[in-house]
Amino acid sequence: AIQVARIFIDGSQDAGMALLNAFMFAVAVAVAAIPEALQSIVTIVLSIGTKTMAKKNAVIRKLPAVETLGSTSIIATDKTGTLTQNKMTVVDTYLANGQTASFSSQPENWSMDEMRLMEIAVLANDATISADGNELGDPTEVAMVAFSQKLKQSAADLRDKAPREAELPFDSERKLMSTRHTINGERVLLTKGGPDVIFNRSQSVLVNGEVLPLTPERLATIQEQNEAFAKRALRVLAMAYKPLSHDGDLSFDDENELIFVGLLAMIDPPREEVFAAVEAAKGAGIKTVMITGDHKTTAQAIAKDIGIAEADDLALTGNELDNLSDHELDSILEKVSVYARVSPENKIRIVRAWQRKGHVSAMTGDGVNDAPALKQADIGIAMGSGTDVAKDAAAMVLTDDNFGRYT
Repeated sequence: AIQVARIFIDGSQDAGMALLNAFMFAVAVAVAAIPEALQSIVTIVLSIGTKTMAKKNAVIRKLPAVETLGSTSIIATDKTGTLTQNKMTVVDTYLANGQTASFSSQPENWSMDEMRLMEIAVLANDATISADGNELGDPTEVAMVAFSQKLKQSAADLRDKAPREAELPFDSERKLMSTRHTINGERVLLTKGGPDVIFNRSQSVLVNGEVLPLTPERLATIQEQNEAFAKRALRVLAMAYKPLSHDGDLSFDDENELIFVGLLAMIDPPREEVFAAVEAAKGAGIKTVMITGDHKTTAQAIAKDIGIAEADDLALTGNELDNLSDHELDSILEKVSVYARVSPENKIRIVRAWQRKGHVSAMTGDGVNDAPALKQADIGIAMGSGTDVAKDAAAMVLTDDNFGRYT
C-alpha cells in the first residue's frame, strides 16, 4: 500500500511496471515470513499429541484429528459400553398376568407363561456361555442366558430340545430378532425386541397358559409396567411368539399378529469415571448429547443420573425427530440432551444440525450402520470392540470404549 501511494504521488514512474514490482515485493515478504520448517514442526507437534493419546487408550488414525479434538464443542455419544459398563444383568421380569420377579429356581415348577418367556429369551438368542464361564455374544443376550443359568435352566438343554430352524436376525430398523423352532410338536416363531415395536405388532397376550385378546386395557397395563421399569433406568426387552403354519423361509411379514408374553428388565450400570468426565466436559464448554436405542424414559433417567441432562432438558425419539423439519429441530437443538430409539439416518441428521450451528462435533459409534454418521462428524470416534467398518470410517478409536478417554 505504501509503494502504491508513492507511485501515484511521484507520478514520474511507469505505473504498470511500478505496481508489478510492488506486488512482487509484497509476495516475497509474505513467503519469507513463513518458516521453511513450519510443516515439519506442525507434524511433530501433532505426532506428540497422537503418542500422548495412545497412552490413554485413544488411537488417532488421522493426524489432523488431534487438532480437531481440541476444538470439539459437542460430543454425541452412544450409551451402552461407552457411558455404561456394558455388563447387563437381568434384575426384573413381568408377565402378562401381572406377575413380576418371582421365577422359581426349580424350572420344573415354572408355569407355561414362565417357561415360554424363558424359551424366547434363550432360543431367540445368539449368545453362549461356555462350561468354564467364557461369555460370547452381545451383552444383552449374554445377560438373558446368564439369567436362565442362574435359575438352573440350562440354555444348552433348551437349545438341544428345540434347535433353530430359521431366523430373521436383529437389525436397527426393525428392532426385532425372530427364530423358528418346533417346541412340543408345535412350530412357533419366537420374537424378542423393543417393547414399543412388540406392542404394535401384537394382537394377543398369553395369560396363565391361555391366549387372550390384547385389549386396550391390557395394553395400557403392560405399557404402564414398561414405563415403571424405564423410570428405574432399566433396559427392557419384550418377548412374544406365534404359531406358524409353514416351514419355509421366514419373512418380515411373519413378525406380525404376535402373542405378547412378557418383559425382561436389565441394568447396565454407568462407568464410575463417567460422572467426572461429563463434569469436566461441561467445565470445558463442551455439551454432551446421549444417543441410544433404549426406551425414551430409560434414556432420560440414565442421562440425568450421570449429569448429561438437566431438569428442563428435552429428549426426542427417532420418530419424533423424523416429524420435525430442519428449522424446527434447529430451534430446540440446544435443549435436547437425549435421543432415544434412533436410526442411522437420525444420527447423521443430528450431526448436521450441530454443524449448521457452527459447532465442531464428535460422534461415537461401533456398528456398520454408524459408519455414515462417523464420516459426517468433524471427528468420528469408533469403539475398540466395534466393527472394522466403523473403525475405518472413524478418525479415532477408543480401545477400551471408555467415555472418560474424551477428557
